[in-house]
Amino acid sequence: DPMQYMRADEAAGALRQHDADVDATLKSLNNQIESIRSPEGSRKNPARTCRDLQLCHPEWKSGDYWIDPNQGCTLDAMKVFCNMETGETCVYPNPATVPKKNWWSSKSQKQQHVWFGETINGGFHFSYGDSSLPPNTANVQMTFLRLLSTEGSQNITYHCKNSVAYLDEATGNLKKALLLQGSNDVEIRAEGNSRFTYTVLQDGCTKHTGKWGKTV
Repeated sequence: DPMQYMRADEAAGALRQHDADVDATLKSLNNQIESIRSPEGSRKNPARTCRDLQLCHPEWKSGDYWIDPNQGCTLDAMKVFCNMETGETCVYPNPATVPKKNWWSSKSQKQQHVWFGETINGGFHFSYGDSSLPPNTANVQMTFLRLLSTEGSQNITYHCKNSVAYLDEATGNLKKALLLQGSNDVEIRAEGNSRFTYTVLQDGCTKHTGKWGKTV
């Protein structure tokens, strides 16, 4: 019966197409697994963290690489600096510097802190990651990066002119020291609970000199 042969040929053809689709899917999955197991740190094949990249390629040198902590679409990957000696992931701020100018002046006698990011005429806001990334992308990636990390640190350089950053030389105390606020709204102070305090590497803002100085 010719119809039976036709049906058999159609079934065989459909089966071959099904097998080809399965093979293509398996190949794609295998490539994705290999990309995760051995990331290149490129835009197309980013690592979760610099630590992952260091473990996969211990011979690689420190430099700029791409990471994607949330392991989603690679379009939201971030370019970071990887310290291959320690496995640290260093995220670039955007912008990297704040203009040096007179941001705040007050004749009030009240000794109180003012928030640079919101109190001072709108302040000066910065974020992390490339400015070309969609809004809130960096926040999402930073959240995942924190979950994948055991600890974190940050260096802030405060340029001053007639303002105290840490130690007030006139009084010898830290009452006028900078007050920092984390992304979770926790305040980080110069003294107090050791879990929420910061230290300085260099303090060049201890008194009013009329000249520019800096505290790190």
